[in-house]
Amino acid sequence: MIAMEEVVELAKSLVGINSENPPGNEKAIAFFIKDFLDDLGLETQLIEFGKNRYNLIASIGKKEGLMLNGHMDTVPIGNVESWKFDPLGEIKSGKLYGRGAVDMKGGLACVLAAAKNLVKEKVKFKKKLSLVFVGDEEVGLAGSKFIIENYKDALKDIKYGIIAEPTNFLITIAQKGLAEMEVKIKGKAAHGSSPELGDNAIYKACDVIQELRKLSENLKKKKDTLLGSGTINVGKISGGTKVNVVPDYCEIEIDRRIIPGETPELAKKQVEKIVRKLKIKGEVKLLLSRLPMKLSENSLLVKTLREIAETKLKGAAGYTEAELYYRGVGIECVVFGSGNPSLCHITNEYIKIDELKKGCAVFEKIIRKFCC
Repeated sequence: MIAMEEVVELAKSLVGINSENPPGNEKAIAFFIKDFLDDLGLETQLIEFGKNRYNLIASIGKKEGLMLNGHMDTVPIGNVESWKFDPLGEIKSGKLYGRGAVDMKGGLACVLAAAKNLVKEKVKFKKKLSLVFVGDEEVGLAGSKFIIENYKDALKDIKYGIIAEPTNFLITIAQKGLAEMEVKIKGKAAHGSSPELGDNAIYKACDVIQELRKLSENLKKKKDTLLGSGTINVGKISGGTKVNVVPDYCEIEIDRRIIPGETPELAKKQVEKIVRKLKIKGEVKLLLSRLPMKLSENSLLVKTLREIAETKLKGAAGYTEAELYYRGVGIECVVFGSGNPSLCHITNEYIKIDELKKGCAVFEKIIRKFCC
């Protein structure tokens, strides 16, 4: 068995490899993980999807199996002076501090340590274990998209998957979808001293926003048991050219989170209906769309993981790569891992040492259950 102190040191080593994104450079950490897995005798494949951008797929065993997935990049460290602890790894008072400690190099360490335990134990892998480590999760999901578009065959024998993001050991079986929209609104320019001669596009945008607030309240009438209601946020507004000119153009950007039963196309039609109701010259464009996802509580993966971890189920308002693998490859995918998600991306990010040890133990049990 790998000593629990080694799990911690492995996590510290991973945190010590800078993989901030942006700018995005997973080369060093990908090669570190490859060397670790090569020493265990796993089949490894480095996949370069851009300059210094890497994915890594490793596997052992055959037939229908399990994927454990994690991302190697982190958000930027930020102002080093504002950190009380070394942002590239420091252990203090039962915690590992550093950028990526909880999101999600701690999770990577748990997965790697669990795999090492079983390989060193010389257990027979009756089914396939696939370890998938990706780049660019924090910005554009380019790493996972590249695998799904170009290396789908590498995952053809995988039925179940776990994204080892921090969840406080709760099992995320559902997540909201996303519809990012842009509303372009036209008006008529005039001199600011004679606004009656123009048609103020910013005022029209304000009317749209007020209607969106009403729609937001109506959305609360429909709720999913794990995800709650769909939401709307107007996150950006821009328009006009000069203070003394009536603006002939305004643009708003909307973040619409959707629940099962809703689609990005439905969300777009709701906004288009508002524009028509207000008799505004405008265009609604769907910039980004992601469908919601919800696994059955009776899924074998969900029931087994719930029993092993002695935990509960939850839904996520944010988007994770679980949906990509679920729809792109057909893998029943949950999100589950060590650490408190509220600590992601903050200054003095950390994960508790006890959480690393527990995560290693849980992943070892789940691998044993599905692959050995």
